[in-house]
Amino acid sequence: MLLGVFSTVYIITLVLQVFVPYIVRETIIFGVTIPEQNVKHPALRNMKKHYAQFVGISGVMLLLMMIVSYYYFAQSEFMQSILLLGCLFAMLAISMTLYWINHQKVLKLKKEEQWGLNIKQVRAVDLTARSRDEMLPWPFYVIPFGVTVFLIIFTFRHYDQIPDRIAVHWGPNGEADSWRSKTYFTAVSLPLVMLMIQCMMWGTVDSIKRSAIKLAVNRKEESLEDQLKSRKFMSWSIMLLSYAFTVLFTVLQLSNIYPSVTTGRSLLPVFIMFLLLVLGSALVYAWKKRRLRVNYGDNVVSEVMDVDEDRYWKGGLIYVNRQDPSVFVEKRFGVGWTMNFANPRGYIVIGLPLLILLLISFFSL
Repeated sequence: MLLGVFSTVYIITLVLQVFVPYIVRETIIFGVTIPEQNVKHPALRNMKKHYAQFVGISGVMLLLMMIVSYYYFAQSEFMQSILLLGCLFAMLAISMTLYWINHQKVLKLKKEEQWGLNIKQVRAVDLTARSRDEMLPWPFYVIPFGVTVFLIIFTFRHYDQIPDRIAVHWGPNGEADSWRSKTYFTAVSLPLVMLMIQCMMWGTVDSIKRSAIKLAVNRKEESLEDQLKSRKFMSWSIMLLSYAFTVLFTVLQLSNIYPSVTTGRSLLPVFIMFLLLVLGSALVYAWKKRRLRVNYGDNVVSEVMDVDEDRYWKGGLIYVNRQDPSVFVEKRFGVGWTMNFANPRGYIVIGLPLLILLLISFFSL
């Protein structure tokens, strides 16, 4: 069961890594801004093709090694978990190493060919874009907060029937493998963790909604549709994740209050369903992004191009721009959004809940 679940995670992650260069904006290649007339350059096509091939082949080889080693060399459950995680991180390390190599190659090629040097840079703006935004409104994210508050109250009211030892961690087989002595704080530690996760998700969606809608200056309508629908799909994905976390942690909390109901591996299906939902939402979002992607034809000639923001991206992965009020921006390599590390609001939205999560874990887990 453990191998089957982890193999599913591995394969989905591998597929996303292989197709990343074909999901992000076509004018962003390995984290570097490329003018429209150069996106079909043969060298760039080859880089993306070779990246996908190498990551795909090495990922499949690691998967085969993982399966063989799982059956013949990893005897204990601990060693099996280490093996599976090691193969996953090895695949990600290969992917990121190839990304970095290609990032440097694209930067060098751009400099040598002087792409965009004599083209006017323009930032496109649509004043009606905000009124057309279809991101989910805030009430959709309030419902999980209500469930968490109810669960905390319910836990206190049934505190006496909770066993003296409270489960605080569950293994990959769905069984509890770590316990703590019962106190009022440890009894509600799981709902508090859930509350912090919900705060991060709500804050992320609200920040994305406030972020700038960036358009392609020569393809305004297509890029506007891409931006609006991407934001809409992202809000749906985060809402589903928030509800999934709420259901998962509610079940785990109830298993502490009623331990006789959840014996053996009865929680395993809940973990599997949660995992499939998380990975499935990532795949659906990536597929939607691929369909919405603005495609450019061959022999494009343009007198203007989008503003080159390479100087704000460290390695094409970390965004640091004090002039941009956006808290989150779309990744240049990968699926989803990343934080503007120059905006203090981001540290409140993400950093503060994470700090509280660490404190809860330290004192209760």
